[in-house]
Amino acid sequence: MTRPWIAASVLAIILIIFRLATATSAGMANMSPVVSVLFLGAAFWKTNKWMLPAGVIAWLLTTPAVSIAQGYSPFNMATLSTIATLGLVVFFGMKFKANSPFKLIGGTLLAATLFYIITNTISFFSDPVYTKNLSGYVQCMWTGSSLASTPTWTFFRNSLVSNGL
Repeated sequence: MTRPWIAASVLAIILIIFRLATATSAGMANMSPVVSVLFLGAAFWKTNKWMLPAGVIAWLLTTPAVSIAQGYSPFNMATLSTIATLGLVVFFGMKFKANSPFKLIGGTLLAATLFYIITNTISFFSDPVYTKNLSGYVQCMWTGSSLASTPTWTFFRNSLVSNGL
């Protein structure tokens, strides 16, 4: 690829548009390909050094706006756990060896699934709204808190759709 920065720029713009356009829509919550951009940016690090930094910059630029639009402080415990989990996604992407689109899509979906499980588990332990037992954990992973406008399984579904595409 003679101009790898073009592909990285297009991907970053798509990520920015997705994140900002879906920030306040309950039905589109978490409809953002951030995990796939970072996972694939790390997986293709050797052939395109622009992809991963473009994804990280796009995420960092949009995070304060998305957090504020959703009524949260841009700098909170959830943001720190998200950063740590995205770091884990990048690590897995760096270690990922795939030579077929099916393996790349599978790796991306696995990364999105791990991201969901890890971040929701952190929410379970840190959010006082959940009882700290199996029932509370299932509630956290499936329905969410009684204060939520949509069940958490929709976040997972939207994440799989957006990252898979």
